[in-house]
Amino acid sequence: MHLYVGVCLKQQDSGGWAAHAPDLPGCEVRGASSGEALARVRLALEGRIAERLGRGEALPEPRGLDELRETDNGAGEYFSVHMNLRHLQALARHQAGRWEKPE
Repeated sequence: MHLYVGVCLKQQDSGGWAAHAPDLPGCEVRGASSGEALARVRLALEGRIAERLGRGEALPEPRGLDELRETDNGAGEYFSVHMNLRHLQALARHQAGRWEKPE
């Protein structure tokens, strides 16, 4: 089982880099380089997806990169990040009970 999540990468005025996943709020990171920002956003995605799975929440339907470019205000470069859902489901089971269920 696979999931591809769109990510926006943008260089900041300060010289650093920012990356965010428009379809998964809360996955926003910064890094000194573009590679560092992409690595950090991947970890943020893994954590957020595993958390949602652990809480029994549905995952949002990821939009394609063309749609993200048209609708997201990130004004950066867009990438599709591959996520292994079987791995994240196993992580969610391992972490079971550590996340509160939404009321």
